Amino acid sequence: MTTIEAPSNAGSGTSDRDTVRLVEEHDLAALEVLDKEVFQDLAYSKHYLRTFYNLFRKTWFVVDRDGDLAGYALIGPDSDNREAWLLGLAVSERHQGHGLGRKLMRTAVDTMKDLGVADGFITVRPDNEAAFHLYESFGFLQDGEEREDYYGNGERRKVLRHSFEVDARPGGSGDAGA
Repeated sequence: MTTIEAPSNAGSGTSDRDTVRLVEEHDLAALEVLDKEVFQDLAYSKHYLRTFYNLFRKTWFVVDRDGDLAGYALIGPDSDNREAWLLGLAVSERHQGHGLGRKLMRTAVDTMKDLGVADGFITVRPDNEAAFHLYESFGFLQDGEEREDYYGNGERRKVLRHSFEVDARPGGSGDAGA
């Protein structure tokens, strides 16, 4: 797997109070609390967070704000880096409104591109318009109809897809405006 360097904060629109870095093992407890805050009954368990750390620690980014773990973006590439899923993007409610979600999304998209991923995917609840518009601003578009009972809990999901191969062609529609 390719190692991705954590991006610098220069020109990001966020302050020096914000640092994006790769996840570290000692972050897992704080990530469990954050995930429960943001995703409630759909939060990843400690078991899954540990498994994701073992598998994806080179593509899992956290953002610190004033020394507090404020959010994360977890990218799960497949074994040949042809496809990747943004398995989670979360910002603590107390840290929202500072551009951290956009900063994490930029990191996720750049990571997918650096890995040479052809297609990136993410799911979003149909009623989460803010997240949908954020993903859309980075070139993710709805892939088919909303899916019933996507996770087996009765909730509907939109699956969004970004074709990075289109971006690589001359005149490809990318996410330059994001």
